[in-house]
Amino acid sequence: MAISFPPLGEEDRMEGPMIIEAEMGRHFVHWVYIDGGASLEVLYEHCFIKLRKEIRDQMVSATTHLIGFSGETIWPPGQIALLVKIGDEVHSTFAWMNFMIIRSPSQHNAIIGKPGIRKIRAVPSTAHGMLKFPVEDGTVTLQSSRVIPMECAMISRPNIQPPAVNQVLEEKINIAIHPEYPEHTVAIGSTLTEKGRKELCSLLKQNLDIFVWKPADMTGVPRSIAEHRLNIREECLPVRQKKRGQAPERNKAIQEEVEKLVDAGIMKEVHYHSWLSNLVMVKKHDGTWRMCVDFKDLNNACSKDCYPLPEIDWKVESLCSISFKCFLDHTWYHQN
Repeated sequence: MAISFPPLGEEDRMEGPMIIEAEMGRHFVHWVYIDGGASLEVLYEHCFIKLRKEIRDQMVSATTHLIGFSGETIWPPGQIALLVKIGDEVHSTFAWMNFMIIRSPSQHNAIIGKPGIRKIRAVPSTAHGMLKFPVEDGTVTLQSSRVIPMECAMISRPNIQPPAVNQVLEEKINIAIHPEYPEHTVAIGSTLTEKGRKELCSLLKQNLDIFVWKPADMTGVPRSIAEHRLNIREECLPVRQKKRGQAPERNKAIQEEVEKLVDAGIMKEVHYHSWLSNLVMVKKHDGTWRMCVDFKDLNNACSKDCYPLPEIDWKVESLCSISFKCFLDHTWYHQN
């Protein structure tokens, strides 16, 4: 069964963004912009101050800043978790959403981005001005209540100066945390406060044992816990690739890397090969070499499982509600 909520009027059906009404924190809010490209939910301050005091008191401090397309940095006054209900009394869906409160002029009261759309399992279509989401007894098709003309998308208020924002460009500060490996550094954002930077460095130094500083640190996993095997199809014959020559610089890098892996027990010498693949050397951004293996023939001989790779967009969106995220790039690692 599909339930459709009609728009206010066909005269309002114009080219523009998807606008709906929603109940937020037991308040009925108009002009909620459904933005499938936004990475978080936004509640504008002019709408936030109209909420009841007991709702406003639930605001907590924002632990991160927002960076716009032009590089400007905005620190939100706070953030608040609200129960959002979309639909009518009979057919509706609801979910808790975390809104960043933004002090900025806007014709909208709130923005629901990708995380919120995903929570209610909705599918928006700006081309049709519709939002579909499942309910217990079917699917609801919610039409845009009022679509703003494109020429009105930009607000022009010559007598009101827009709030100032700090033009801060994110920079990286490289810090060595291990005294025995000063060449291995960790990149830390420059927007952190001095206190936050010291606390982060102290935390990293207290947990040096979880990092891999050399190949010998990768002790592996006991076979009693986990064991990997190649699921090669029976009809596939082993492939031995013809040896490819390497330039002297690459040969030197291969020799050094192989010696490290052999000394660490990650690799061992085999005289009679069933499968043989060539090495592929890829230069990193810092001028060093990364050693890879051409496993194309072996991959073609293995049966493909039915588990697709995760959607990277979903992985990134799942980080939106987390205060701190770590993107440490380990210098030493083994890549199969």
